[in-house]
Amino acid sequence: MLWYARTSCHTSGTVTRYSIAGTYTDTLINTSGGCDTAAVLNLTINPLLTSTTNAQGCTNQLPYIWNGNPYSLGGTYVDTLLSTTGGCDTVATLNLVVTSLLTDTTNAVVCANQLPYIWHGNPYSLAGTYTDTLVNTSGGCDTAAVLNLTINPLLTSTTNAQVCTNQLPYIWNGNPYSLGGTYVDTLPSTTGGCDTVAT
Repeated sequence: MLWYARTSCHTSGTVTRYSIAGTYTDTLINTSGGCDTAAVLNLTINPLLTSTTNAQGCTNQLPYIWNGNPYSLGGTYVDTLLSTTGGCDTVATLNLVVTSLLTDTTNAVVCANQLPYIWHGNPYSLAGTYTDTLVNTSGGCDTAAVLNLTINPLLTSTTNAQVCTNQLPYIWNGNPYSLGGTYVDTLPSTTGGCDTVAT
């Protein structure tokens, strides 16, 4: 607060600063021969208004916009909002908590005859790494899902057989064959591995 300086002898217009509320007096000497002026200052200091925002966001919701400014890191931020009505300004505080997305990793190893591999309702037929975002419907953070898909080829087995007609039928993998040709059969794995394509 600027006001006349507190001194018993000065010319009008000298100023001083007041930073503490209270009542101050001063005598303004009339330099034109008239009466002096007894000046009284009743100083009231209003505190700045305050506003606190506690916000929590997920990493995929960044940047967080506050008072028109973007924020991408968790922390405490302070801003001064100028009054538009002539009153005191507002000291605004933002307490921002950033929560990481949940993660879910699926490592899948399948055989070629088990394709397409279904993951979160979508089919995949090529080996690779795939990502998906699972939206949280309960208000929490979404889940960043990762699929590491490995595709193993089927095993192969080839039998070359030559027989005479009086040796027919030829029994192969439990099945009878009476005509020459090339036949293909799939033998299911009994150990949990991939099946065998037998020819």
